[in-house]
Amino acid sequence: MLAPVGRDAEVGTRLLQEAGWVTLTCPNVAGLCEELTKGSAFAVVAEEALANGNLLQLVSWIKNQPAWSDFPILILTRHGDSPDRNAFARRLQDILGNVSFLERPFHPTTLASMARSALRSRRRQYQARELLERYELLARELQHRTKNLLAIIQSIGNASLGEHGEGREVFFARLHALAKAQDLLMEGDGQGALMKVLVEQALESFGARVVVEGPNIYLKASAAQGFALIMHELATNAAKHGALTSHSGRITVRWTLEHKNTEPIVCFQWQERGGPPAAAPQRKGFGSLLLQHAVANLDSPPRFDYTSDGFSYELRAALAVTTPPREV
Repeated sequence: MLAPVGRDAEVGTRLLQEAGWVTLTCPNVAGLCEELTKGSAFAVVAEEALANGNLLQLVSWIKNQPAWSDFPILILTRHGDSPDRNAFARRLQDILGNVSFLERPFHPTTLASMARSALRSRRRQYQARELLERYELLARELQHRTKNLLAIIQSIGNASLGEHGEGREVFFARLHALAKAQDLLMEGDGQGALMKVLVEQALESFGARVVVEGPNIYLKASAAQGFALIMHELATNAAKHGALTSHSGRITVRWTLEHKNTEPIVCFQWQERGGPPAAAPQRKGFGSLLLQHAVANLDSPPRFDYTSDGFSYELRAALAVTTPPREV
C-alpha cells in the first residue's frame, strides 16, 4: 500500500486486513519497489504518490519483470474527470502495464473484489511460471537425450561404415552439421537459432571468399536442423565441384523476410560466381534430396539454376519466428 496523503493508507489497510490479506504500508515509491523485490501479490497506490513521486524506479522494476510476470497495480483516483487526468491515466497504463483504477470514495466491497481479481491474476502468473519451468526442464532433458542419440548414431556409423571411404566422410560431415545445429538450439533453450549463425558456421573456413547479407532472423527449432543440413550441403558442393574450387570463385548468400498472409516467409538465396560452369547432375543423390526436402513449410519448390556463370539456389519457406527466443 502506497498512499502517503490523507487516510487512504489507513482505511485501505484496514479493509484489506478485514478481508484476510496481510498488508504493508510503504512511505514512498522507493520503499514500494524495495518491498516488490521481496515478493508481492499486488499493490494499491494512490495517484498522488505517482504524480508527485519519482516513477523511474517503479517503471524500471516493471520493465525488468520476468517473462511470465504482469504485476497488478490498483490505482486510487480522485472523483471527477478532466483531460489532464485522463491523459495521466493513459500514461500510467502505458508505462506500468497491468493497472486498474478505483475512484474514491469507494465501497469496501469494490476494493475487496478488485483485490481478489488482482490476487487471482497473480496466482495464475505463478502457475504459468511453474509450467514454464517444467517445460524448460523437459526441453533440456530432451536436448540432452538428442545429443546422446547423435553419439549413438555416430558409434553405429563407425561400426558399420568401416574406417575409410567417401561415404563415411559424407555421413559424418552431415552428422557433424546436425550436431552443431543441435548445440545452437540448446543454447537457445530449444526455441530457435539465429539464421546468420547457422550460415556462418557452415562457411567459416572460406573467409573473405564468402559474402553474407541478411537481417537477424530466428529460425524455428523445427526448421533449424534441416536448414543446417542444407547449408552444409551447399558449402560442401561448392568446395568440391563449384565456385570454391577456383581461386577467383566467390559465394554470395542473401536472405530477406516477407510477410504473406501474416506468416513470415524466409527468402534465401545462394549464388556462386567465378568458378567453373555449373551443370545439372546426371542423377539425384541424397544431397539433392536434402536441398529439396530438408525443411518443410515450403512456399514454393526450391529453385536450382545451373549456368555457365555458376550455380544458384533459392529457397522460400515459412521457417522464421519474428522475435528472439525468450530469455529465461
